[in-house]
Amino acid sequence: MGVARPGIRMLAVAAIAIGTLGAQGVVGSTAAVAADASCSDGVTVVVDFSDLTVDGKSGTVEVGCAPGDPQDGRAALTAAGFTATDSQPGFLCAIDSRPDPCPETFDGSFWAYWHATPQGEWTSYQVGADASDPVPGQIEGWRYNDGTTPPGIAPAEVAAALAAGPAQTGSDQSGSNQSSADQNGTGTPSTDQAAEQARAQAAQGLALTVTAIGFLAVIVALVVIFAVRARHRGPGASD
Repeated sequence: MGVARPGIRMLAVAAIAIGTLGAQGVVGSTAAVAADASCSDGVTVVVDFSDLTVDGKSGTVEVGCAPGDPQDGRAALTAAGFTATDSQPGFLCAIDSRPDPCPETFDGSFWAYWHATPQGEWTSYQVGADASDPVPGQIEGWRYNDGTTPPGIAPAEVAAALAAGPAQTGSDQSGSNQSSADQNGTGTPSTDQAAEQARAQAAQGLALTVTAIGFLAVIVALVVIFAVRARHRGPGASD
């Protein structure tokens, strides 16, 4: 029986390793934000209001969808349900009236404009929204700061949410569907709520995966033990 035990220990270690990999696969697929899956044929627009404060509360990250192939970045922003305001022709100073009032002169912060592929990294546009050409299937991003920090949600997280399926959506003033990272009074779930639901689903999946693998490992271990015992009990066997 001394020969069998090391093999059984190795089997247990392998089972634990498989269970760990399975757990990582389940957790890694968790989406951080919900969005409309129909945007796979359009341009996803992410607007990060987190650097702006309204009524003493920091802003949120909102995701909208511009169907089809928008003419330019401004058209994509508008089609996704956001309202752009200019302080002068061609200079976008506010989105959805934030900041309020709209800055008349440059004060160090502005609506920085970004883009990314679903599995890529945020890249700052080298042209303005009136001269850009968004590509269907890609992601546009906006964040109000000094232009050094992209939107606070990774493109891969947005892509994962899109792949996960449709989410509850609310209607903004322009009537376009928009998914928000906070509870905005339109029935749209917050990012925290969406993340909590995703974590709960991931935990359930992880528990089922680990339980199934553990059960299989026990069965295999028992089969090995019985096989070794049967061999030792055969003719000419010695302990």
